[in-house]
Amino acid sequence: MSEFKLCKNGHYYPESQEECPYCPRPGVYQAGPNQLKNTVMGDLSQSDWDHTKIEDPGTEAPPVVPVPAEKAPLKTAAVPPPSLARTQIFNPDQPAAGTAGRKLAGWLVSYTISPAGVDFRLYEGRNLIGADPGCDIVVPGDPAVSGHHLTILYRMDGFRFKDELSTNGTFINDEIRDEGILQDGDTIRLGSTVFRFRSAL
Repeated sequence: MSEFKLCKNGHYYPESQEECPYCPRPGVYQAGPNQLKNTVMGDLSQSDWDHTKIEDPGTEAPPVVPVPAEKAPLKTAAVPPPSLARTQIFNPDQPAAGTAGRKLAGWLVSYTISPAGVDFRLYEGRNLIGADPGCDIVVPGDPAVSGHHLTILYRMDGFRFKDELSTNGTFINDEIRDEGILQDGDTIRLGSTVFRFRSAL
């Protein structure tokens, strides 16, 4: 003989108990894992199984305490890199973000980017040139220019250049070169974009 009984709701419970301990009882508060102590079960008719009645506990929600601005966590948003498919505005009068406090050392002038001519400033230290929007000098619209194509470095002893392992190479005065020293008036060609180098010092 079995030691368990089956209630009308399908629960097995010990035969020694008179009522199923798992079934809700009318008029008794049910405290479940979510601690809804004010859930009341009424008549166990089928229609009442479809509804849960929640009584107003008579307590208010805790007040919202504002956090002082100096203790509030800082919210930082990730800034996506600029898209190469979008229109970008280049302002030669506004220095690039990484050039603040650096001395102006020279220029690159191009008539292939724009027939009216456009010039780019070269600053002391490292100047990265390429198609990537993160470069110091961005060359737009030339598919033969690599993302990081050429670096021009100015130090006390003058201007040096170094090709950054570009796909199509760097031409200085129509001769392909990997690195060397720039002289005032040299012609630099990246892809089909041609620059004339001018030193300010």
